[in-house]
Amino acid sequence: MRPRSHLPDPERRARSRLTQILHEQPFLCGSLVTMQRTCGKPSCKCTRGELHPGLYLALRVGEKRKMIHVPQTMEQAVRQWVANYQEAWHLMEQISEFCLKRFFLKKEQLRGKRP
Repeated sequence: MRPRSHLPDPERRARSRLTQILHEQPFLCGSLVTMQRTCGKPSCKCTRGELHPGLYLALRVGEKRKMIHVPQTMEQAVRQWVANYQEAWHLMEQISEFCLKRFFLKKEQLRGKRP
C-alpha cells in the first residue's frame, strides 16, 4: 500500500476530515423530523387541535424504523450529531469517486498491457 502523500490534495483533505469526524465527534445515522403532537393534558390547547411541534430522530434499529422524541434541551447536540453523520457520508462518497477514477485508470493500464 502506497502512502497517502501520493493522493491528490482534495482526496487527502477529505480523508483527513472523515478521520477527524469518526475519531473525535459523535454522530447519529438518522434524520430529524418535525411532527405535531398532543401533550396529554386535558386543559391544553392541543386538545382543541392546536398541536405542539416536536422534534424526532428518525433512524433504523435493525429492520425497524424508529422515531425517537428529542427533548428541547438536547436539540442542538442531536442536530450536530446528525450533521456530523451527513458530512461523513458526503466525504465517503467523495473518496469513493476518487477511488473509482483510480480503478478505471488501472483497468485501462491493464488493458493496454495485453498482447
